[in-house]
Amino acid sequence: MLIEGLMNRGNGALLEQVVNFAAQRHKLLLDNIANVDTPNYRQKDLSVARFSSMMRQRIEERRRNGVASFDDISSEVENPVQGILFHDGNNRSMEQLATDLAKNAMMHNLAIELLRKQFQQMDMALKEKVV
Repeated sequence: MLIEGLMNRGNGALLEQVVNFAAQRHKLLLDNIANVDTPNYRQKDLSVARFSSMMRQRIEERRRNGVASFDDISSEVENPVQGILFHDGNNRSMEQLATDLAKNAMMHNLAIELLRKQFQQMDMALKEKVV
């Protein structure tokens, strides 16, 4: 599970990738909401499943080898085909967009909170060494 890999120490690079992915996806989801009534607009999204799979592979690589790079993980914009294609050529679903936006925000906030906790621990350790 991706969250299990996030809970270990020393995951700054991994968490940075999660924050970047969530921020990029957030922009796309907001574009989709803004264009919900635009004729022939096709929704754009990033594949959470593909991103999670890439991250899981890197976490597993790090467990086996002790080191792995998270810098080259990329996400390609897709045009999802789920949803009903309306007569104006739009494949909108406000309910799905609102759900995706909420889930994405939770993933972003979790990664930010884990980063904050990690920095707090480093700060505390540095303060103890100074004393």
